Amino acid sequence: MEKDPATSNSSLGDEISDSFFFQIHRMKRTIFRRTNALMSEAGITLQLEQLPLIMILQRENRSQRELSDITMRDKSSILRSINALEKKNLVEVQKDKADKRKNIVSLTDEGISLAKNIRSLMKKAEDEVLSVFSQKERGEALETIRSYADRLETL
Repeated sequence: MEKDPATSNSSLGDEISDSFFFQIHRMKRTIFRRTNALMSEAGITLQLEQLPLIMILQRENRSQRELSDITMRDKSSILRSINALEKKNLVEVQKDKADKRKNIVSLTDEGISLAKNIRSLMKKAEDEVLSVFSQKERGEALETIRSYADRLETL
C-alpha cells in the first residue's frame, strides 16, 4: 500500500516541529529578529556574520586563525569580514610581536563603543522576547539550557 504524500509530509512536519533543535532554533530566531530590528532602529549596519567577531573581540584580541576556529568559518570568510570591519574603523589588524606570521585583530575605540551598544541592544531584545516567561520560569529555563550546553560541549 502506498503512503499518501500529503500524510507523509505532514508526519515529517510533525517530527521536525517536535524536535528539540527546531524549538531552540525558533527561540534563537525570535531573539535575533528582535535584536536586528533594534540594531536597525539604532542605525547599526553590520552584516550578520560580522556580529560574532565584534562580540568575541570585545572580550579579548584574537588572531585571524582563532577567530576562524571559534566561529567555525573558513579563513577567507573571516578575512572578508575583518576587512569590512576595518574599513568601518571598528577593528584594527597588527602583526603579532612574538610571531610575525600571525595577525592580531582588536577593536578600535569606535568598535568597543559599538560592541557595548550592541550588547545592550541584545539584552533589551532578550528581555522583550523572554517577557512571556515569569522570572521563575526564565531562571529555570536559563539554568536548564546552560546545563545542556555545558554537557554538550564535552562531546
